Amino acid sequence: MSQDTRKKLLEGAQKCLVQEGFRKTSVKAIARYAGVNHGLVHHYFGSKEELLAALVQAVANGESRPFSSGANVVVPPTGEVSVLGSEEIETFAKKKLVPHLTSDYNKFVMEMLIMSAEMPLVAEQIRTLLNKRREWFGQLLGIHDPGLLLLITGALMGLMLQYKLDSSIDLEKAVTKLFRMIYQNK
Repeated sequence: MSQDTRKKLLEGAQKCLVQEGFRKTSVKAIARYAGVNHGLVHHYFGSKEELLAALVQAVANGESRPFSSGANVVVPPTGEVSVLGSEEIETFAKKKLVPHLTSDYNKFVMEMLIMSAEMPLVAEQIRTLLNKRREWFGQLLGIHDPGLLLLITGALMGLMLQYKLDSSIDLEKAVTKLFRMIYQNK
């Protein structure tokens, strides 16, 4: 299996999902975005569902980053946020999380959720991705309580959804307030 062609197909699927949405993401459209023959989707992945599940798995494993170029998020080392003061938490929220939540990742997450309703393989990989995101936040924030991590990631996904529906909301203020609440109660 040519890793280059496989990578092109994964990147093509990612771009197609973000630009066209799940409903218009066909095998032919993915191949067009990848710049390859559409028969290669079936050759390398077997089906559109298997390709999309592989894409979500690549994101979960950190092999693929569904962000627009301007929102490439560089995060502090593990646990660093947990020792930040309130001004530093605000800076982290504004400079790192908000660009992430308003990037192409937002659109990608929404499309993944739509896909999961119809594609069991994708749904399984999305569960893995969400579990890894909670673990990552736990390490990053120095939080070990699974319930609190679920609330934090749920709040961030909810904010992302609300921003997707109404980009006039003050996402920066909401994320900053969320982090202040977390650390005020630690």
